[in-house]
Amino acid sequence: MEQAMKRLLFLVMLMGIAIAAVGAAAQAQNSSLGDYARAVKKTKPESRKASKTYDNDNLPNNTKLSVVGAAPTEAAADKDNKDQDKDSTATKDPDHKDDSSKAAENSSEVKAGQSSEDRKKAIDDWKQKIDDQKGKVDLLSRELDVLQRERQVKQADFNSSTARTIQNPRGFDEEDAKYKQQIADKQKILDDAKGKLNELQEQARKDGVPSSAAE
Repeated sequence: MEQAMKRLLFLVMLMGIAIAAVGAAAQAQNSSLGDYARAVKKTKPESRKASKTYDNDNLPNNTKLSVVGAAPTEAAADKDNKDQDKDSTATKDPDHKDDSSKAAENSSEVKAGQSSEDRKKAIDDWKQKIDDQKGKVDLLSRELDVLQRERQVKQADFNSSTARTIQNPRGFDEEDAKYKQQIADKQKILDDAKGKLNELQEQARKDGVPSSAAE
């Protein structure tokens, strides 16, 4: 009986020691976790200042708000789409003309039933177009004549020196080639201008303009 009591007392002492050891370990763990949390808090950078949120209570009433974001992009995209539509229309219809051009053409038409004033204005418009084109033809003709005369003078001047022509018989060839090219280019422009004049005169006759005004 006495031996059993000693054994029981020994077991109680062991349990007490074990409980004390577990409590100490738990306390030490809590202390370590607390130290770790404080260390992390010290090294953690401060979070950025929260952006201010506006609502009906703090929205300013006496200033204008600048709106940035998708609106300008959408406006630019809408403008690009409109420009593309215009380009597409012009590509599909090469003869497309704006309202002002159509109005100008209509004002130059000689139609049946027109008033004398409208008829006179239409004939005068055609006569002005034809006269302007005649002026271009005359100017080009004079420029071509000047080039041809200048070439002849330079060629005659070169040939006037017998010694020079003997020493260098082809000395004028390079300059003469330039004159010939300039004359050919000017002649082509003149021919195009004459063709445009003939087209205007023919169209004026078709629109009922008297021959005296179309010539």
